[in-house]
Amino acid sequence: MFSTLLLASICAVSPFANQDRLPLELVPVRVVDSIDYAKMFEGDIDREKNGMPLRFALPTTVSITPATHGIWERLQDTKMRWTFRVICDNALSMNLGFGNYNMPQSGSMRIMDETSTIQIRPFTSDDNKDHGELWTPIIPSNQAVIEIIVDKADKRFVSKSIELTSINAGYRGFRNNEGRGSSESCNVDVVCPQGDAWWDEIPSVGVYTLNGFATCSGAMINNTAQDQTPYFLTANHCGVTSNSDSSIVVYWNHQNSYCRVPGSGDSGGNGNGSYSQFTSGSTMRATRSYTDFTLTELSSSPNASWGITYSGWTRSSSTSGVGAGIHHPETAEKRISIPDYSSASGEYWNVNWGDGRTAPGSSGSPLYDSYHRIVGQLCCGSSYCPNDLNDYYGRSISLSWSGSASSSLNSWLDPTGSNVAYLDTYNPASAPVGACCIPAAGVCLDFREAVCISGGGIYQGDNTECATTDCQLYVGACCIEATQACVVVSETNCTAGGGIYQGNDTSCVDIDCFAPSCPSDINGDNTTDVSDILALVGAWGSNDVNADVNGDGVVNVADLLILIDAWGPC
Repeated sequence: MFSTLLLASICAVSPFANQDRLPLELVPVRVVDSIDYAKMFEGDIDREKNGMPLRFALPTTVSITPATHGIWERLQDTKMRWTFRVICDNALSMNLGFGNYNMPQSGSMRIMDETSTIQIRPFTSDDNKDHGELWTPIIPSNQAVIEIIVDKADKRFVSKSIELTSINAGYRGFRNNEGRGSSESCNVDVVCPQGDAWWDEIPSVGVYTLNGFATCSGAMINNTAQDQTPYFLTANHCGVTSNSDSSIVVYWNHQNSYCRVPGSGDSGGNGNGSYSQFTSGSTMRATRSYTDFTLTELSSSPNASWGITYSGWTRSSSTSGVGAGIHHPETAEKRISIPDYSSASGEYWNVNWGDGRTAPGSSGSPLYDSYHRIVGQLCCGSSYCPNDLNDYYGRSISLSWSGSASSSLNSWLDPTGSNVAYLDTYNPASAPVGACCIPAAGVCLDFREAVCISGGGIYQGDNTECATTDCQLYVGACCIEATQACVVVSETNCTAGGGIYQGNDTSCVDIDCFAPSCPSDINGDNTTDVSDILALVGAWGSNDVNADVNGDGVVNVADLLILIDAWGPC
């Protein structure tokens, strides 16, 4: 039952969602053209021959806003609801592209099927991005219903700030329960024994849609700061550009729940993976047709609870033996393929498979060496279950490492300038934390090492705790002459502000930054002479701080003796 596979994406329904809802037949609708399946499949053959990414949907360009289409209803508590629906009579799925999306804080938008059984989690103001677009995951139905609930005061704003610009009717892959994206039977589920050693890397791989009609695979990739910047590596020929990057929708953890026996009808049929975990939007960072790579930065990081990892990489010219390919053939559940061999061949890795193969939709997926580090991404090839032909992966990590930031990887994957030759996979769930002293803020926080260092902190070691850490060891008194002030900061911040650092663990209470350098010079003319004696005699017996040269609280003979001993210029 496909509806059960999307339960994770069905959030608590708004109290207004079903209130006095109009019968569906009264909701205004836009019907797009029926799909000519024969024509689309014929075109797909040509697309594959020309090295184009797998197409799964037919897009229709529209301009639909809450001001021009749909119907508004008044709800309780000053709320308003706008509803509209789209239909393609013979589609297997629907997804939508909003060329303009700017939701006020009071608003939320849901996309659902005609029965409201399957709903995408609500889109809110948190989904407003700099690129101003929003592209949705698929709804496994030939109909999609759009519902926006907003404060009455924001109705006019929503009418101008939300525009549906693309209706995409699916005809393959991402299907409904009767024929949802399957792949060839020889392929191997990642939950099979072949994947047991790869569970740090498997969660990093995702299947994605682009412009609402094309699909490829790709992987989250680590950088030397190890700060979980959401860099996503895929293939150049998949079409992620500065014009299309905002339309990407990446699906995570789409995999079968059990190991289907390779070669069986079960393995070649429909899996039970969910499309409920997704990330929408990105900004393309670097791309190059040579080695066929694209690196894009997702508009938001995947939800931490999904357990997404960041694959390591290597610039080596060898795959160091047998590694693996992890991918989504035909948009189906995630699979793992094990090579018989892989070797460098010009700008590509030449790969022949032992267990499993690849298929359209696998493009852009990572090839790993025997140390579980990415060496490239799938470009092309002819492998299918019935044959033993080779695939080719772009050698992007080694051959497209250096150069301009827009066409190479080092600016993004090595922000620390370390020039390391390789980096291992980063798994946030297993990374240890420790006490992090942040001198600039004068606080201690429990962080992972990379996060601590990137924030200017001093990491105290794995599994240390702030409760038993004295961060005052990293700050001290700072005398700032320009403002005649003393503050407790780190040495770096003190000197950067023109101050004189008094040492770690010193205090302004114990240090007089601006005590006179010549205490016997009572009148401040830089000379100890008769005028100072006269000033001292005039204060005799008192506690005048200026004349009390030795600071014992009284002006007396002891002060006079110090003054005589210091006679002359300071």
